[in-house]
Amino acid sequence: MQDITIRHMDFGFPEELDPIVIPGQPEESYRALGLSLLLPFLEPYLIRTMKEARKHIQAPDLAAELARFSGQEGQHYKQHIRFNDTFRSRFDRLPEFEEKLEADYQRFTETKSLRFNLAYAEGFEALTTAFAWTAFEEGRDSEMHPAARDLFAWHLIEELEHRTVAFDVYNDVCGGYAYRLAVGVFAQWHMGSWIVRVARYMLESDPRMREEFGGAAGRRERERAARKRGRRIIPRILKTYSPWYTPHALPFTEEMRQMAATFSEAAVRRS
Repeated sequence: MQDITIRHMDFGFPEELDPIVIPGQPEESYRALGLSLLLPFLEPYLIRTMKEARKHIQAPDLAAELARFSGQEGQHYKQHIRFNDTFRSRFDRLPEFEEKLEADYQRFTETKSLRFNLAYAEGFEALTTAFAWTAFEEGRDSEMHPAARDLFAWHLIEELEHRTVAFDVYNDVCGGYAYRLAVGVFAQWHMGSWIVRVARYMLESDPRMREEFGGAAGRRERERAARKRGRRIIPRILKTYSPWYTPHALPFTEEMRQMAATFSEAAVRRS
């Protein structure tokens, strides 16, 4: 298992960022921004969940990994808040979406079992592991605005560093394949549907969709291409639904190690 390193970054975000962070691709840009907007609510929920799980873990090594998992997630959502501040003033209704999401996560913490919350966490981690692995294989996001590209690349490499933690904590504290699968699929639907709604709102609020990007016809053409690219990740996601799935089987490649080292060198501080 490679080290889980907590890196304190200082990304140079512009004061005001064009929300179309992938040139010529407004739909994919707004989905990426939707994900970024989700994280300052999701990741504190994951940290709360892991704090509760820590009370039930006996293995010192797993407890140490869990602490580093939470340390990385804490840095992630703080950086995404900074990034989101570069574009959020353009969209007046974002607080409405965010309040609903925050209410959901508070409700999960307060009313759902620890087993549910750990399975939700693993549903997110399995999805991001599949996405990150595909992104590294295909070199995705290379056309992104540098501020967004560096943020997401740093986040994804750290998702791969701690890819086994939520899985191991779930199995150590409660376990159960069928339950993990059911709640994990719900988690992916819950997160994905929120991102889609927010992305749709931002798209509809951007007058350039009609003026520069060909209106509905242009959107259909771009979405066809996006679906074709998106189908490449489906086999990796489906593998996470298998009863034999384990993130321990996924190697941390030399290319990933080099990228992790690059971000370690760029960090203001690391631990």
